[in-house]
Amino acid sequence: MTSKQKLNRSPNAQAITLVRFALLGSVGAACAVLAFALLFQASDLPRDVFVQLRLPRVLAAFGVGGLLALSGVMLQVLMRNPLAEPYMLGAASGASFCVLLGMLFGASWWLLQGAALFGALAVLAMMYAAMRRYARLEGDVTVMLLLGILLAAFLTAGVSAILLLLPDRVMRGALFWMLGDLAGAGSHYVAWCGVWLCLFLSMRLARPMAALMRGAVMAHSAGVDVERVRLQLLLLSGVATALAVMEAGAIGFVGLIVPHVVKAIGARHFSANMRVVLPLCALWGGVLLVLADVLARTLVAPLQLPVGLFTVAIGAPLLAWRLIARLKSGAA
Repeated sequence: MTSKQKLNRSPNAQAITLVRFALLGSVGAACAVLAFALLFQASDLPRDVFVQLRLPRVLAAFGVGGLLALSGVMLQVLMRNPLAEPYMLGAASGASFCVLLGMLFGASWWLLQGAALFGALAVLAMMYAAMRRYARLEGDVTVMLLLGILLAAFLTAGVSAILLLLPDRVMRGALFWMLGDLAGAGSHYVAWCGVWLCLFLSMRLARPMAALMRGAVMAHSAGVDVERVRLQLLLLSGVATALAVMEAGAIGFVGLIVPHVVKAIGARHFSANMRVVLPLCALWGGVLLVLADVLARTLVAPLQLPVGLFTVAIGAPLLAWRLIARLKSGAA
């Protein structure tokens, strides 16, 4: 089977995989029993668990994973560095800080959504302003990454202070949310629709992104409005990060590892194949987070663990494998 045929059949295979993942959990649901309950509208426990709990959670996990992966690849293009991702650059920390601040003052759900968007965009706007003002630092991505790490550390300290001020009755929920929690993913349509919207908008920037990967001068000579593309990438990655943080809390490592995995499985010429890389990042980011969520709700069932623990447990070995492979290829 050719790689093109594998790519064409991947959506159907991934859809079947998502349904299978939705059947897993502390309450068993056999395929035959579930099919009977769905066809005849039977008031059955497996049907209720699947329709009201499992399927929305799987859809939310897929959407959040895709959003984080898309945000990661866009920030890596913007910074021209494979280590750039929403959490390392402080975007997710800014969204988390504003959301917890809103929780502290009893803000409504819509105000919390706006707070998450404001926090992510505010941090990325500071990065963008520094990039524009100090043009000589354009090639020195180390300085930009250090600035993002400093902002993330400062905001993490603010998050810790807010957690100490929260009432005891909401402390446990806030801690789970900070480690990544999909248990209350009732608004799964936000992440599910958001990932498709962000993918559509990012695909319209595929050609400028490929040019920008070769450098600002080369992109400008190819007719790309570099400042406009950078601003669009900044806004789009900020929106994707805010939607992901609001839906599932702080889930790290997805935006960092998924672009490396995509490059490892076939997108060799990364800068020249953004129309292939972007959909694959959204797809594999969603699959990675769904797999991590399955482990979080089945490993010690009926208890549930934060999904962020498993994204690190899955992502760290994959990144280490990728780095070792690059070192071996460089030595060879």
